[in-house]
Amino acid sequence: MVKRIEAPAYPARLASIDTEAAMLGMLMLDNRRVDMVADMLAPEDFAEPLNGRIYGRIVELVSLGRQATTVNLKDDFAEDPQLLELGGPGFLVQLTNAQGILILNPRDTAKHLAELATKRRLYAELLRVADEIGESIDDPVESLVDSVDGAMSQALQRQEVAKSVSIERAWDTTLQQIEDEANGRAPQGLKVNGFDDWNRLVGGSMRRGEVIILAGRPSMGKTAVALSTSLAAARAGLGTLFVSLEMSVEELMKRAIADLIFDYGKSASFDQVKKGQFNHFDKERLAGVRAALREYPMTIRQEAGLKLGRLAMLIRRTKRQMAAKGRQLDIVFVDYLGLVKSDQRAQKRYEEVSEVSRTIKQIARELDVAIIMLAQLNREVEKREDKRPQLSDLRDSGEIEQDADTVIFVYREQYYLERSEPREGDKKRVEWQIALDACRDKVELISAKVRNGAITKRECNFFATHQAVRGSDYFSSRRRDD
Repeated sequence: MVKRIEAPAYPARLASIDTEAAMLGMLMLDNRRVDMVADMLAPEDFAEPLNGRIYGRIVELVSLGRQATTVNLKDDFAEDPQLLELGGPGFLVQLTNAQGILILNPRDTAKHLAELATKRRLYAELLRVADEIGESIDDPVESLVDSVDGAMSQALQRQEVAKSVSIERAWDTTLQQIEDEANGRAPQGLKVNGFDDWNRLVGGSMRRGEVIILAGRPSMGKTAVALSTSLAAARAGLGTLFVSLEMSVEELMKRAIADLIFDYGKSASFDQVKKGQFNHFDKERLAGVRAALREYPMTIRQEAGLKLGRLAMLIRRTKRQMAAKGRQLDIVFVDYLGLVKSDQRAQKRYEEVSEVSRTIKQIARELDVAIIMLAQLNREVEKREDKRPQLSDLRDSGEIEQDADTVIFVYREQYYLERSEPREGDKKRVEWQIALDACRDKVELISAKVRNGAITKRECNFFATHQAVRGSDYFSSRRRDD
């Protein structure tokens, strides 16, 4: 057994010094295994600092094309005080003499050590927060809860995994993936069946780990687009989480009810839904939709003052809850970006939005979900004659544009025309009326950035009085059904 010099600041079962030693011995005996574990395990993941330093040097030597053996490492650690206390260079030889180390599975062993490191970080963060709570008895409970969520998120968050392969191998694996997707042997991304316009806007389908920004000026219908899309996604069987920072669950559900029972020219408006004014057709629709909701893998969450740590923990919790029901969380909607706060204090707004944007991307990758963030545009839009949004209109930070995989703008010409109505008798009134009729109940969804596809624009139907967004094929599909 390898001796440890300092007493651990965590329970002994959260470290396995012997396993660390076995990992080092295995790598020194067979340097080819370094490439199998280098992207999974970092030097700081070792509980024993000396082991971490030895591991770091092994990886460094191999990356330089040199042999990492006990002989080569001996000179590097000849003056290391901790190694001297453990017996000097003989300690390195001792690491390679352990029984059975070459039959260890490198990846499984690295995964085990990385998980122990994560648990130690979590333990340390929770101890730190416990001390903070004890010293901050005057702080509000909400602030302390945010500290706990932030600490847990910080401990569980993993660094980006480096990936390096030969172009030959990358060619083969990528081509195989394309063929598997085309032949149905692998999932073809996250498609929202029933809303093909959305699929086209995001490059064919959403992908896990992607961040999509859905942005627009106030009153453009961002929430309606997001809610209709989330309902369509859940109807298609995609596990969906909708986090609202502006509306209560009840307010959001009134909009959802108006959307779900909508049928052109027959159903109750959003205002009538709020007042409970349902006709016979509506009541039949309500019963039918309620029965169908049993198959919707969708969770709605109301939050106020959401911080990054809490958002990450909320997504993790929802993933576990859906997994317990045999479902998978696929898509997370957050309404909206400007209300998500950093776990760090006293930051300038630009810095805070930049950190939020970067961390949201990390959360999407780590938790293997697509995240759709609603966002506001700045007022520069209103100063232009053509008020269609541009990427430069994203509020507070250019990091949003950089970090997002896709940026979709929501634009309604009807909104601006209604506010520029000419007076009776004005020669321009006829022209204005023609333009208004042409864009009535329409919403433009404009993809200004698509990392994995081409930018495009789709003109969809937006029935504002019903808070219902439908695809560009809505009326043609209704005629086919009739």
